[in-house]
Amino acid sequence: MKNPFAQLVGFSVRLGRRGSGTCSAALAVRPDLLNPNGVVHGGVLFSMADTAMGAALYTTLEPGENCATIEIKIHFLQPVIKGRIRCRTRLVHRGRRVAVLESHISVGRLQIAQALGTFAIFAPRAEDVNAAAGAKRRRLSK
Repeated sequence: MKNPFAQLVGFSVRLGRRGSGTCSAALAVRPDLLNPNGVVHGGVLFSMADTAMGAALYTTLEPGENCATIEIKIHFLQPVIKGRIRCRTRLVHRGRRVAVLESHISVGRLQIAQALGTFAIFAPRAEDVNAAAGAKRRRLSK
């Protein structure tokens, strides 16, 4: 899955298998990710969790479904100044229209943050379903 924002910030994203509701992300600490106090900016960790949550939920979506963040709560537990940050995310609950996910963020064995997020799941719009069906019929008729 291509993710321009993850590329911009510099973290890798690895989806779990289809339907697993899992994802991991990783990032090497760099000087441009530090805040004025010399520690990794909280927005970097938040962005990793948000992106990994959306990607984990993506593994469970049906064709045409989309998702978006409703809310994320993050607890920053330890400051980080160096190392490789890892974010492991799993689906806690998935309903028809709302899902809950959690991210465990660590450097080595040290947990540095924990996040819990709620995401909306959007059904395909009728015009998108009809357009996809029409495109499939055109391909089959050739």
